[in-house]
Amino acid sequence: MYDSEVEIWNTLLKWLEEKHPGFESNLSLRDIPGVERGLTAGRDLKKDDTLLHIPSTCMLNPLTLLPNSPIPSHLFPQTKSTNTNVSSPSPKESSTPVPKRARTDKPRKLDTTQLLTLHLALTKDPQERYKSDWAPYIDSLPKSFRPWHPLTWVVPLDEEQRSSGQKEKQREEWIWYNHLYQIGLSGSTRLKVQDVKKRFDQDYEVLSDVLKEEEPFKSQNLVESIEKEVILWAWLNVNTRSISIPLGLPAPSERNNHTLVPIMDFINHSSNEKLITPRVKQLPTPSARMRKQSASSTAKSNGLDKDIALPSPPLTSSAKSNGSTNGTNSMGLRKADQHLLPNKIDFKLVCQEGGLRKDEEVFFEYGGHSSSTLFAEYGFCEIPTKSSFDSSLKLTNGTGSEEEKLASNDTNGNQNVNQRGNSDEKEENGWLSMKYGEVDLTPYINELWEEQDEDDQEEKKAVLQDIGCWGGNTIHCQPSPVHPSHSLLMTLRLIHLPSNSPKLTNISRGLVTYLSPANETSVMMTLENMLKRVIKDSHKRQKDLNKLIGHSIHAKEENGEKEEVNAEQRGIIGMLSSMCEEEQVIARSLLDRLEKGVDFS
Repeated sequence: MYDSEVEIWNTLLKWLEEKHPGFESNLSLRDIPGVERGLTAGRDLKKDDTLLHIPSTCMLNPLTLLPNSPIPSHLFPQTKSTNTNVSSPSPKESSTPVPKRARTDKPRKLDTTQLLTLHLALTKDPQERYKSDWAPYIDSLPKSFRPWHPLTWVVPLDEEQRSSGQKEKQREEWIWYNHLYQIGLSGSTRLKVQDVKKRFDQDYEVLSDVLKEEEPFKSQNLVESIEKEVILWAWLNVNTRSISIPLGLPAPSERNNHTLVPIMDFINHSSNEKLITPRVKQLPTPSARMRKQSASSTAKSNGLDKDIALPSPPLTSSAKSNGSTNGTNSMGLRKADQHLLPNKIDFKLVCQEGGLRKDEEVFFEYGGHSSSTLFAEYGFCEIPTKSSFDSSLKLTNGTGSEEEKLASNDTNGNQNVNQRGNSDEKEENGWLSMKYGEVDLTPYINELWEEQDEDDQEEKKAVLQDIGCWGGNTIHCQPSPVHPSHSLLMTLRLIHLPSNSPKLTNISRGLVTYLSPANETSVMMTLENMLKRVIKDSHKRQKDLNKLIGHSIHAKEENGEKEEVNAEQRGIIGMLSSMCEEEQVIARSLLDRLEKGVDFS
């Protein structure tokens, strides 16, 4: 780590210790081979020992922001209950003028992503008019997401920014990465990146209107001084680092449940259950004003003595389509669970069975995400210990030793691909043992839908929506063996079903899944053809990626020597090549099963 990183870390710890009573940490920031940095146990810890105690006062969300925020209170989402002890001040009580539009019309409300993005962006005001009580934490966030997050490959730099200093170099760099986006990503991954871009574009439009129309931002002309690049930086920090927890804010809950939590967002990701060490608990904040008996009874009545899982961040639309429909979110929290109460509910991370040895790294599972979803949302992916990633890097310099640290980027701004502990080395191929290994066939399914009559499309889409099978066009490794999802099978069965079939009614009611031998034969033939296309397309991407090695952003001849791609670019190329390998391995495995005549009915 650089000295500046150590200084920022120490400043953050000092702020937490001095300003937020109850903070406790047994974690240390360390250089991790192949990852650059991560959080490790500061000492030997046993089961139920505290890893991290995070006071509610240092969490950053609308409830903790409201009392002292420079953002007009009418922009905050309103709480559904008064037991949060935080209510929006009336216009007379607010120190910030409220525009007439907010008093006469339906007031504008920001969701939690937009509000937190605005707060972070305001701290970058060139005139420094907006100080944050969370400054030491904000200083620990990544300084930039270019070029490693794929959203920056499809969002160009502002014209104004490119007109000042290194204009041509920045322009060439963006063109190179945009080209990488076009040739190096599968169609399904591009769809997910575009979904992320759609969310950003929508939030940017809202925040631009806020800066243009709301006071005091309008009078200060902040829409001109806070560039789009700043809002992109702030938005990506919220999108990649926030935790989704119930805040008691209005529906839709998935848009009003985001919290930024210091220290916790330094923990790296792994889907290996053996490495996911912390349990997360909610517990009442210690306070001299809270009687022990009252705090105990409140916690007991609200169920806060139970462990909770670490919820996942915003998901792409394809991920949402496969979400739970039983009243829980992706990490199992029920809608009826107690909301986070500002200044009353802390987070505590404790060791699971087996504890931790000193200097052993701590991991979280960011969510049940495939490689392509991790890449689109966070800018990194998870790969087995042995993959084409290693060979791709070694092609560039003959060794691959140093560049193995530069494959991708986790949500801490660290460049890495998580290669630790994600497969049994005795396995013939680690990809097939990945917990969330999958191939998304959505682009190929979309082509089949386009061949359908428009009325037929709508009718069959409605049926698939009725049975919860719209959009889940995936192949999965787990549980083994590799298999198509039920949603994919039902989609193919309906695509091959004649128009206006009388069977649609019973399918919609969930009474019928298998349609006929002829239909099933057509489904298997179509699936086989798609798998062959997946293999062919991924091989082509790998070939195109290999061509990029040796061709830098600024490809030119100097003194008779061609400038090669740098280590960061080689690392990203290696990561994308590994994602191609994952598709090939999974597709071949299912293709083998189809050729053996496996019955999925």
